[in-house]
Amino acid sequence: MRSDAENRSGGVDLRAHPRTPTKRKAYLVDGRKAWKCSLIDIAEGGARIALGDMDLPAEGAFLVDSIAKRVHRTRVVWRSEKEAGLQFLESDTLDGPAGGKDGAVSIATRFAWRLTTA
Repeated sequence: MRSDAENRSGGVDLRAHPRTPTKRKAYLVDGRKAWKCSLIDIAEGGARIALGDMDLPAEGAFLVDSIAKRVHRTRVVWRSEKEAGLQFLESDTLDGPAGGKDGAVSIATRFAWRLTTA
């Protein structure tokens, strides 16, 4: 069975990093809005998420993964009706629990601030 990357690239997997399947929740944050999403697979350089009923920002958002203790600035590299592929542009380690949607917004806001002041 071919992977999604193989299907899109004519049979050759062009991913820079191997993906690890997962079934865990994370938060996608855009400004002051956060959505709970499901990670389908994840790698060093990106992730595939299930979209559910969220309106994914075209320019990307922050992904807060409290299980892996990571926050990522992302961009959307592909999307279908039910899934999207995110590329990690910059990442950092979380220093505490996400604390639900409000905590994820707070984490993403602090991370964005650090990126703009660096």
